[in-house]
Amino acid sequence: MSGFVAVLLCAGKGSRMNDDSTNKVCFPVNGIPAVRRTIDNMRKAGIDKFIVVVGHKADKVMECLSCYDNIAYAYQAEQNGTGNAALMALNVLDTLGYNGAALICMGDKIISTDVITKLIECYKTTGSKNVFAVQPKAFNEGGGRIAMKGDKVCGIYEQTDSYILKLAELSEQNEAAYISALEGVSLNEKKKRKVIDYAVTHKGELDRYATLSGERFSHFDIESSDYVNTATYLCDVKATIAAINKLDNDNAQGEIYLTDAINIMAAENGAKIIPISAKEEMLTFATKDELAEVSDYFASIEKE
Repeated sequence: MSGFVAVLLCAGKGSRMNDDSTNKVCFPVNGIPAVRRTIDNMRKAGIDKFIVVVGHKADKVMECLSCYDNIAYAYQAEQNGTGNAALMALNVLDTLGYNGAALICMGDKIISTDVITKLIECYKTTGSKNVFAVQPKAFNEGGGRIAMKGDKVCGIYEQTDSYILKLAELSEQNEAAYISALEGVSLNEKKKRKVIDYAVTHKGELDRYATLSGERFSHFDIESSDYVNTATYLCDVKATIAAINKLDNDNAQGEIYLTDAINIMAAENGAKIIPISAKEEMLTFATKDELAEVSDYFASIEKE
């Protein structure tokens, strides 16, 4: 097997859609299912082999993609996180003896051909085994922050974890102080509560600094980042498998996170990023209202 392969994660429930008639990735965006829009763009960029990770409403996803050749499926029986989902597909590639890279992304994310082409070109020309797309924080305020020291890409740090660092800096360590410190910050109420509860539970144990790729970061350092993660990665398959296999699910969600594997690879072999300059180059949706907005955008540019 030669060339690049795409791994699309399509096993999630998409519960915020409040519509269980199909899988989220199959909802039409101006008449074309979201996942098919991304596959079509990948094919234009030269990727012609795909492994789709299915789980919830797997039959609907497979029916939606029945019009394509060169698609294989991997099944994620339980929702054990993005790292576990990716591993299902990567193990298939490894079994087939594939020694190249895979573009790993979410099936409900409509990625432009230009972004995919830039990722492939960066992977080919830099020799990095770990290339991923990022976007300005203004496009997604809650996205995982890209931690950097100068031009060195050190890893991805989640927004909630960044604010735990902030609380660790407080001279007073109690719930009232935590609530006060988070007033007016860019966290929704659910995330604020999660951060506060964690800080209360781990009072006296909170770290003021995070370490990524051997570099130390404060809350200020993390929040000074210009970019956030888009969860779109072009990575060496064997290196990614090795990194995921080093992880466990000892976290609040009890899941294996793909971002943790990306951070391991960044620490071991470095990483490169491809910044996205226009929001329309990568669109997604979580609710029916957001789906309508994305559909309206494509309707506006696809008028006959």
